[in-house]
Amino acid sequence: MDAFKVHSGLIKDYRRFTEGFVDAADPKIRDFLKDQSAAGRQWPDPWLSLNPSFAPGGSVDELVRERILHPDAARVFRVKKHMADAGADTPIVFHKHQRDAIETAATRRNYVLTTGTGSGKSLAYIVPIVDRVLREGSGRGTKAIIVYPMNALANSQLEELKKFLHFGFDGKPPVTFRRYTGQESHDEREEILASPPDILLTNYVMLDLVMTRPDERRSLIAAAKGLQFLVLDELHTYRGRQGADVGMLVRRVREACDAADTLQCIGTSATMSSGGTLAEQRAEVARVATQIFGSGVAPDSVITETLVRAGRGDEVSADQLRPLIEERGQVESPKVQLSADELAVDPLASWIEQTFGLDVEPESGALVRQKPTTVAAAAERLSALTGTEPTVAANAIRATLLAGANAKNSIGRSFFAFRLHQFLSKGGNVYASPESPAARTIETNFQVLMPGDPQRRLYPLAFCRECGQEYLVARRSDPKGAGVAHARHQIRTSDRSDGYLYISDDQPWPVDPIDEGRLPGSWLTVTASGTTVTKARTQDVPERVDITPDGVLTPLSSDEQAQNTLAAWIPGTFRFCLACGVSYEATRLSEYTKLATLDREGRSSAMTVLATSLLTSLKEIPEADLPKRARKLLTFVDNRQDASLQAGHLNDFVQVAQLRGALHSAVAAAGDEGLDLLDVGDRLFEALQLTPADYLADPHGLATRAGRSALKKVLE
Repeated sequence: MDAFKVHSGLIKDYRRFTEGFVDAADPKIRDFLKDQSAAGRQWPDPWLSLNPSFAPGGSVDELVRERILHPDAARVFRVKKHMADAGADTPIVFHKHQRDAIETAATRRNYVLTTGTGSGKSLAYIVPIVDRVLREGSGRGTKAIIVYPMNALANSQLEELKKFLHFGFDGKPPVTFRRYTGQESHDEREEILASPPDILLTNYVMLDLVMTRPDERRSLIAAAKGLQFLVLDELHTYRGRQGADVGMLVRRVREACDAADTLQCIGTSATMSSGGTLAEQRAEVARVATQIFGSGVAPDSVITETLVRAGRGDEVSADQLRPLIEERGQVESPKVQLSADELAVDPLASWIEQTFGLDVEPESGALVRQKPTTVAAAAERLSALTGTEPTVAANAIRATLLAGANAKNSIGRSFFAFRLHQFLSKGGNVYASPESPAARTIETNFQVLMPGDPQRRLYPLAFCRECGQEYLVARRSDPKGAGVAHARHQIRTSDRSDGYLYISDDQPWPVDPIDEGRLPGSWLTVTASGTTVTKARTQDVPERVDITPDGVLTPLSSDEQAQNTLAAWIPGTFRFCLACGVSYEATRLSEYTKLATLDREGRSSAMTVLATSLLTSLKEIPEADLPKRARKLLTFVDNRQDASLQAGHLNDFVQVAQLRGALHSAVAAAGDEGLDLLDVGDRLFEALQLTPADYLADPHGLATRAGRSALKKVLE
């Protein structure tokens, strides 16, 4: 899989999406926006980080032989793919920090595991818990309560536990576990209360409710008497008032479960402390964990990752790097294919690992993770070191990273497991000074007055959705007389002091807009004295004004010429475009239906576009490069309502795309004769090529014909 190609497609699709909102008529604004887009203002270069290699801690079989784990743990912790798979040939291989956690758990001391993302933190508490239950016997009360900050994490862990404890055990798991987070049905809750499991997965809100509800307290808390493990996953999320609440909850659980002498508290986190030396970080983590747990955590019980180099690790010279860059960095260079053994001694791979992956802490000499950087920044360094072109150096870096991602080591892990962190922002607004289009200042960063002489006031721009004519969004200090026009940052208008400024060199607003034919026909009435503006629209006619660069606005009389810049003031809501003439007669139309701004992209729409782009790219990857089971998009949201909204938006988007695609296909198939309206339902149904399972609740029932007829009517 080429992650850089997927990323390039993502940015291309997002760029097309954001640029589709506004088509500015002014070439100067259009070129300015194009330059901003090309510079990646909304999508800066992605940060790249390597998942480092962890020091090995031995396989589960080895830990069983050393009597660190119960013999049955060797049957549990294996790689399994289905219910009948016992994983006979594939034992779990632990990292050293996982082994350290297992050994610390055996001492019954509190501990915290603070390691990076993707380091297998969950095994650091699951293995000791399962081992304890195996040693003492299942069904003797709840031994462990695992608390997650989000239900999504509990759901994910539930699936992992099923693989370990259900797969290969013929429906008789050696250790029982249940989720109790509020998502369960009434029958499931009753079943859990009647037979509490060895391991309970929950969240801190639900655990608090369990403590206060009589039935649940009598069952679950009573079953947890003498509780041995209380795990707080993602410990760093508990801060401030929430941290205080969770700290009090831990103390209440310890007391309610009569576990003052038995309870072992465990915390995991990827980001507990980031400043100072490793020793100082451990001390700070221990201090915070002690506050939350209500019992001591020693600094030496804060377990951190032990990293090792995958590459050679020595200093490489420019002479060693230069030929590799020239060989791999040309556009026409063949795809780099190297084995893990070849990459282990490759100078460029070593330089990449030191640049993106590993650093050495001076105080302890320990290997630590390198701060993320971008490929472009790293290429500049490599270019300066070797005297090669930055673009060639960047190509060589990407090619070597991809070769490392495809190369597997002896335990099946990629030599280079790298991640791209792309930050995306919505389109920021564009601002302009109140001057002639040829002379005005255009900015994306707002300030009231630009420095320099003369001072220029900035205004947000809104664009006619029909022709792209720009309007300055402003508010007059005096709605009828001279005064200052201030920038207005909400396009909605509140009164007639709010409005828009129209400035044009090609189509300036005339003294007599009736004679020039610049007013909508519905605004005019014919009387004995000639054509005039209707009484209802008299106050809405745009007013000729003179405006200075710093925003001082002065009304002009009929024969007066502007001394600075001629503009037209549009009071109140936007009723018609002064450039193309499109008018809006409905009184309750939103301003956003008439005018577009660059900062109005919808978050749900943006997420749908990003998701669609990623999934489309994944589908195009050959099966040999990426198996189907890996073609997934994982998203995380902080509440269920957001997830439901986004899922509905994505489903609607897909259905609309299907329907429009089918309509296009049906019209194309109809040829020159066109598509008769009476045939639309039938032709769309044929073009969609749906099976009964796609639209019927019971595709094998007796009402398939009626269902098909109903769908055709819906489509029509």
